[in-house]
Order: sequence, then structure tokens, then C-alpha cells
Amino acid sequence: MTAAPTLSGVTSSGITVTLRTPRFSDAIGWRAARMANQEFIEPFWDHSSQSWPERHTRGAWVRECVKARRRMRRGAGLHFVIMVEGQLAGQCDAWIDRFHGRTELGLWVDSRLHGQGVAAAAARLVIAHLFAEPEIERIAAPIATGNTATTLVAQRLGFVCEGVLRSYMTVGSGRRDHELWSLTREDWARSTNGR
Repeated sequence: MTAAPTLSGVTSSGITVTLRTPRFSDAIGWRAARMANQEFIEPFWDHSSQSWPERHTRGAWVRECVKARRRMRRGAGLHFVIMVEGQLAGQCDAWIDRFHGRTELGLWVDSRLHGQGVAAAAARLVIAHLFAEPEIERIAAPIATGNTATTLVAQRLGFVCEGVLRSYMTVGSGRRDHELWSLTREDWARSTNGR
């Protein structure tokens, strides 16, 4: 697979959400959205010795796109930008382990769209696409404790909290516990999301 498909859906509030493969030309929109949302994203994002602005250059975006394309070519990932009304409004990624039939989902959405169903719609599109592949049986989402917005999205989509991974990852300014949320193919088939 060299590119993820374009996926599109509508939130319950009528907002059209489109997911497509990241492009180099998204660099300006990506940087603007990430810089505007630093206070909402950084506390839960992978820690780096670089400052937030240093992590959000055109070069950083190009490197991210190149890595994503490599993973997609190997079938080891799906990487999308979330577009709302022609504007980059977030990202939704899945890292895929086909041998074990599992994947890990991650996303962020522009805070101006919080509470409007955009994150849930984007995740729902990716989940449906993943479960359309017969070898995928499980989707996991490690969510940093305190990340209430993402936890609510996981609950809304039918994910189950399996427990807490103590000191799981360095995010923001230090190590943080993460809750491990999961959704199985069986869960999805039983839910209204899978219909």
C-alpha cells in the first residue's frame, strides 16, 4: 500500500470530516494548527528535547510524511490528516502489526473543534477501515491519564479500559501513566458504530 484511501463522513452536528494521506504541502497548515493547539497537545504528546516550535518546522513535517509513507508501503500503518472545510484540523494514525492482528490508534484534533464530534468521526472512519481488513482483530489506544477529551472519544466509540500502564511513556514534561483502551472486532460488530 503506497497511500491510505480517502475516507469521508459526517458528524452528528453535520460537519463533513475527510481523511486523506498527508502531503508535503500540508506543512504550513499542520504547523499552524499544532502551534495554536500546543497547550492541548503537548502535555500528552511524545516528549522531545526540542522546543515545540523546533518540532514543527517544514523539515519536521517532511520527515514525518516520509516515515508515514514508508510504513504505509510496508502495510505497517495508516496515516491521515483530518480535513474540515478544506482546513487541516488534526491527524489520525494507526500503527499496524498484521502478524498479531492488532493495531494502535492515535489522534489529535484542533481544539476549536472539540465537542463537535470531529475526533469521534475521524476515529470511526479509521476503525471501520481497519476492521474491513480480515486480519485485524484488535485496536488499542493508550491514553495518558488526564486526557479527558480523548478518553471520552474512546468511551463513545465502545473502547474498553483494560487498566493502567504505570509510568508508560514520557509525554509533555515527564513520565506519565496511560490507560490502555481497546476495541476488538467482536466489540465493534456488537456496537452501533460497526453497522
